[in-house]
Amino acid sequence: MNLFLALGSLFTIWWLVLMIPGPNFVVVSQLAISDSRKSGVLSTLGVSTGAATWATGSLIGLSAVFGYASWIYDSIKFLGGLYLIYLGFRVILTSFQEMKIPKYTNKLVENQPNSYRCGLFASFSNPKTATFFGSLFVMSFPSGAPAWFYLVTIIMVFLASTIWYSLVAYLFSTTQFQSRYDRFRKTLDKLTGSVLVILGIRLAFSRS
Repeated sequence: MNLFLALGSLFTIWWLVLMIPGPNFVVVSQLAISDSRKSGVLSTLGVSTGAATWATGSLIGLSAVFGYASWIYDSIKFLGGLYLIYLGFRVILTSFQEMKIPKYTNKLVENQPNSYRCGLFASFSNPKTATFFGSLFVMSFPSGAPAWFYLVTIIMVFLASTIWYSLVAYLFSTTQFQSRYDRFRKTLDKLTGSVLVILGIRLAFSRS
């Protein structure tokens, strides 16, 4: 298989996966709309770092380790689910507070460097990402690929994630979204928090 064709296939599949809303999308959009565009972008970098880390782990056999020692996979999955549940309840609790300008992230992440960690932990919360990359790489990697191909793959994973979630952060931090969010903040925060809690419960207690 042509190496550049393989890279194009990897990029396309990963980009389509990124567009499926999940915990990363919820965290980035919530930080962007309720705090600032900068917080959204910093969380984007955290999410992208996590994705690149999972991709690197898959390349060195992390998914195989998960298959051999399933308790490691289950432990990470359980702790990640608890983290998402924690985030969800914090958002829900803050939605009951009377605030003219929503600032739940000022309590959840007290300064903007923590926005990066918030995105990173959200990405780390789901070890299924490593399994996904393992399957994707087995399917798409040409045999005997050179070392640079592995490096470019990791960079591609990081850049695609950064581009997509930066677009999400930009969109949700626009004046139009901010004004609409300000009017329906309590309802939207309860909905967002509930989604995070449900995703966390599914992640922590699912058997697959």
